[in-house]
Amino acid sequence: MNARHRDKINELVDAMAQEIKLTAERLGACGAVNLDDYNSDEYVLAKILVTAATRKHSSDYAPLSAEHKRELKNLSYY
Repeated sequence: MNARHRDKINELVDAMAQEIKLTAERLGACGAVNLDDYNSDEYVLAKILVTAATRKHSSDYAPLSAEHKRELKNLSYY
């Protein structure tokens, strides 16, 4: 893979990771989940919050054109 493409991937992943972290923290503080129900030594709550945040941001970086959406769909089979 071209190094410039790799750099762009890293840039997008870093930006998305930051957004997911902020959203997961916000979701944890919103009061919708009783944090006391979860052991802080385990990953259960973290997994729930990160998954919810990932779902919220799943389309933030999705391609917009029909052609690029086809490429995305094709790659989902690999």
